[in-house]
Amino acid sequence: MPHPRQDTAETSSRSDLFADIAYSVVQSSPDVILIINALGTIVAINDRCESLLGYTASELLGKAVETLIPDRYPNHAQMRKEYQQCPKARVMGERPVLYALHKSGVQIPVNIALSPLETEDTQEKLIQAVIRDAMPQWISQRTQQLQTVAMNAAASGIMITDIRGMIEWVNPAVAQMTGYSIQELIGQHTRMLKSGEHNGIFFKDLWKTVKAGNTWFGEITNRRKDGTLYYEEQHISPVRDEEGNISHFIAIKQDVTDRKIAEIQLREANEKLMHHLKKVESLQKKLRAQSIRDPLTDLFNRRYLSEILKREISRAKRDHTPLSAIAIDVDSFKKINDTYGHAIGDSVLKMLAKVVLGLTREGDIACRLGGDEFLIVMPGAISHVAKQRAEDIQLLFLREQTSKYNHPEYPQCSLSIGVTQLHEDETTDSFLQRSDQALYQAKQGGRNRVVEHA
Repeated sequence: MPHPRQDTAETSSRSDLFADIAYSVVQSSPDVILIINALGTIVAINDRCESLLGYTASELLGKAVETLIPDRYPNHAQMRKEYQQCPKARVMGERPVLYALHKSGVQIPVNIALSPLETEDTQEKLIQAVIRDAMPQWISQRTQQLQTVAMNAAASGIMITDIRGMIEWVNPAVAQMTGYSIQELIGQHTRMLKSGEHNGIFFKDLWKTVKAGNTWFGEITNRRKDGTLYYEEQHISPVRDEEGNISHFIAIKQDVTDRKIAEIQLREANEKLMHHLKKVESLQKKLRAQSIRDPLTDLFNRRYLSEILKREISRAKRDHTPLSAIAIDVDSFKKINDTYGHAIGDSVLKMLAKVVLGLTREGDIACRLGGDEFLIVMPGAISHVAKQRAEDIQLLFLREQTSKYNHPEYPQCSLSIGVTQLHEDETTDSFLQRSDQALYQAKQGGRNRVVEHA
């Protein structure tokens, strides 16, 4: 065999081979292997981190190692700095068990082995940490202290099952949560607590997750011994034996029934509130409509005209666009009421409103000012267009009467109409006065006519 110094290429090839072997060993390790620099930053980690800690390697690279340290170790950063001053091989977590922080926020038991790592091409001090799942060890230690754990874990329920889901051990909190005694629970399958609220897919996914060696976290609705439902959050982790096979599952349970009931009540209260708000909104719209609408004809009323006309006049002057108005009065309307009664008179007004609405454009504002007086505001229309619209109203109104009241006992009404176009320099009051004058001229001229005021 040639000496390594006599064959540089062979030396390089072997180095690459050893590097590949080392990488394969690290990646296939059942433990999490990570390397941190002097600043405590994770600079390398194998893929085992995802199944044990919930993070992918890419999520942890460049992060502080304290990302994996629970709050129970507030002085960890200082302890790490002290260790890096004089690093040496060290194994921790056998007694007492140490905990790492899972991505889900749950603390999981681990063993940790630290050792300094030196490289040939850098003077940087690196630390290698090997993190091993200590769940079996944790269960072993806890089994020796069952009575103590049961008393101290009153706020959370703990249940241990075999791989089939048969209950082997529970603490008093689980008994209190379910209504069953500890003796009634042990030896039974976890399905005894099923509520029927979850379908088969839900449990199939749960079992698929934990049997694959992963941790399941979620919310389950279960049924107590007395038949009532309760809600719990569960964190279910697989437990492996010495050969690495899953032998048990451990579930940490938190009763969240009060919170769920409060959420349901809040949701119901919000739904009632939204329903009430919709009713209030609808009532407000009705009140608004009633305040600006004429109840008989459903046209806008005088109040709304006062609001809208000033705005339309200002817009017409600002945009230099025309604005016209059509004032309408039913000829001899008082005589109609006195002769035929107010019911017929109201019918005539509603008929006229129907005709007006049928001939107005989008953007026109049709109002009943009171009695038999109507006004149509036509933004963008010159007086000639407004006059044509007025004549159309006259003609259609006559046709409607002929169709409905073609009988000597019913009235045949005519309309007096005045048409006015806004002058650039006039006020709202002046515009309305000229509109009234045009209507007056139509009446004085013999009624049943359209007069255009210049």
